[in-house]
This record gives sequence, structure tokens and C-alpha cells, in this order.
Amino acid sequence: MTLLKLSSILLLAALTALPASALTLGELEKSYDDKQSGIRLEKDKSMDGLKQSYLGALARIETKYQRAGRLDEVLLVKDEMKDISNEKWPLLALPKKISLEVAAPRNIYLKKYIEIGQNAARQTAETADKMLALLEKQAVNLTKKDDLQQALLARQIKADIESNAKLTDARKLLANVMSDGRSRPALRIRRFGDNKEVIVRYDMRGKVSMDSPVSNVEEADKSIGNTSARNLGEFVGAKGYEVDAYVMFDKTFDDEDHGELNKGRFTILFRQKNQGSAGMALVIPQNIPVAGAMYIPIPVSMPTIPVGGTTQISANYFIPKTNKGIVGFKLIQGMSGGSPLGDKVFSETEKWTTETLSSDPASDSDRLLLYPQISPDEKQADLTGDRIILGALKIKQIKFSAFIVQRLGENGVIVENFEDTDKQPSFATNGQILGN
Repeated sequence: MTLLKLSSILLLAALTALPASALTLGELEKSYDDKQSGIRLEKDKSMDGLKQSYLGALARIETKYQRAGRLDEVLLVKDEMKDISNEKWPLLALPKKISLEVAAPRNIYLKKYIEIGQNAARQTAETADKMLALLEKQAVNLTKKDDLQQALLARQIKADIESNAKLTDARKLLANVMSDGRSRPALRIRRFGDNKEVIVRYDMRGKVSMDSPVSNVEEADKSIGNTSARNLGEFVGAKGYEVDAYVMFDKTFDDEDHGELNKGRFTILFRQKNQGSAGMALVIPQNIPVAGAMYIPIPVSMPTIPVGGTTQISANYFIPKTNKGIVGFKLIQGMSGGSPLGDKVFSETEKWTTETLSSDPASDSDRLLLYPQISPDEKQADLTGDRIILGALKIKQIKFSAFIVQRLGENGVIVENFEDTDKQPSFATNGQILGN
């Protein structure tokens, strides 16, 4: 007789035929632990068999691609095999190049994976429920016998079982993931920046995580648009996920359009050629006493310190060697006097250069300003005619904070609604779920 069957019989006997006092609390606890260990071992054995079966199917597909000389497909199948060997779950969507061949065996794998997981979760929960009922009965009987120490022990064992992480995970899986693999909606959230909203579903473990699937919400404001993110990690820009970035500004200055830049006190000259390329020149005009105090406001709203987020800025530029004092430029969030974003000064001279910085918020203000960088020896000099030539400027948000718009119950029923954006609870900060 197997350990799993024996422990099941003991537990069943304790619940039915035997009186509550027939087993000591120690014997009962051991019987329960053995039963749960047996459930996990049975699950692991089934999962391993399923994994080997799918890996075998993938190996045959890989051989077919290899013999046909299809390198890209071979590498993609190897990636899938690596994910399966490492027991990654949930899996990402199949790349199109291999979906035709791999979809069928993968669908079998997914269906069986969910079936095995749910069967084990159901056994785990049912066994726990039986044990909890028995412990409650034991606590009552022991109290009647004036054995308060053992009654309190029964209650403590009961509390330990109820708070067990594996049991909690099993209950979440059963409650939030259906047998066909679909999961129920958990939240509607809004990310700060472009204000896109999505419905967040439970992941395949029954939890809200970066792997949770997301779907677009039909926005009243059509200008907001939709996200291409497939899961929460891509939506908020979590580490290890390919973010659906919010492009705030993207302009190549190869024409006579300054892309809504406010020139400030600079003179703007279009199509200024140097070394075979052209850009927009920001030129210091005459009679400017302190050129270093000049700036250009960039037409974006940056994430602020209270909210959080990460911005990536890429600039293609040319700084002429003939400048008398301007040796580059910097981007400052807020007002003058602040540190350059990312502690970065764009300062390559006499050649077209593209450089990129990433920065967390540097101010409570959402303003972004472009300032010339003046050589310390030339701060009081007449810098008339000095220039910065911009070839291109791209600014995008790559990590997001997010807020709860609605909490959703079964079948997507709204449990809590937060219409006022100022009162929406924080859900994620700078690409990380709060509390994780």
C-alpha cells in the first residue's frame, strides 16, 4: 500500500469511523503532512512525465528544422525547450515562425499542465478542509475533557494549516483559473503618463503578477489609444519584460518644423549641415548677457518624484568646435539649478553623436528644460553665434506607476470603483507591484 493511500485512509478514518480521540494530535498531524506530501509527489511525477513528453516532441521538430537548414526556427525551438526545462510558467505566446509546427504539442502540454495543477490543488484543498473540520471537532472534545493545553494545540495546528502558503496558492488557483486555462479578471488599472487603462486578469497560478494577462479598455478619449502589452510586466515596464513604452516626443529635425519646441530666447536655424548631415541649430543671439541661463522647454510632462517612473531620452546632436563657450547641453527636470538628468551632459564635439540616458524623476515638477553647457572659463564671454545642432530627439517613458480604477469580482462584477484619479489607490511604482 502506498504512503499516499495509507495516509488517506488514516485521515478518512479519523473523520468518519473512528472517534475523535482515536488518534492523537501528533498522529493526526503526521497523517495530514504525509497526505499532502503524497499529493505533491504525485503532482511532480505527473508534471515530469508531461515535461519529458513535450520536450521529446520539441526535439523532433528541432531535428526537422535543423535538416532543412532553418537556423532561426532551430534557435526558437531551443528557447522553448529551455523554458520548459526550467519549468517556466506561464509561457509567452509562441513566435510566429514556429507556431505552425509547435502549436499543437504545446496546446496539449498547456491543457495537461493546467489539469494536473488543478487536480493537485483540489486534492490539497479538500484534504485541508477535512483536517480543519477534524481539528475543530478535536478542540471542542478536548475542551469538554478539560484538556485545555491540547485544545489550544489543536487550534494552533488549525491556524498553521489555514495560513500555509501552499494551501493559499491552491485555493487561489481553484478560485481564479478555470479548467480551460482562462482566468477571471481581477483589476482595472491606469498607468501614469499616457493614462492607458487595462483589465488585469489572474495569472495561471491564480495570482496577480507581472505574468497576468492584460486587455485594453475601450477609452472614452479615443486619443489615448491602446496598448500592445500582452501582460502586466509589459504594461508597467517590469524588469525582464519588453515594455510597451509611452513615446512622449519623437522628432527628427531634418526639415523646417521644430516639433512644437518653444525656442525661448534662442534663434532657430533649420537644415544646418555639418559633415554630411543636417539638423536644427539653436543659436545664441546678440546681446544675451548670461547665455547659460537660456533654456528651451521640451513639450512633455515628465513623471514626478511623488508618482515615480523611468524616462529614456535619446539625442542625436552636433556641437561645433568653433563655439566660443558652449561645449554641450544638458536636460534638467524642474527649474534651473537642478542636476542634469542621469548626471549626463551631451558633450561630444565636432562629430554627429547619438547618446541615450535613462533617469528616474528628479523633481516634483513635470517640466523638462534643455540648457546649454557653458565652459567654466567662458561663462562671462560673449557667446553670440554659439550653437547646438539637434539632429533628433526622442523621449519615452519605459517604467510606469499604476493606479487601481476598479477592483473586480466574479464574472468581472465591479466590487470597488475609484473614479476620482486623485483618490485611486497605488498599485505599482516604477515597474514594480507594491508589496512584491
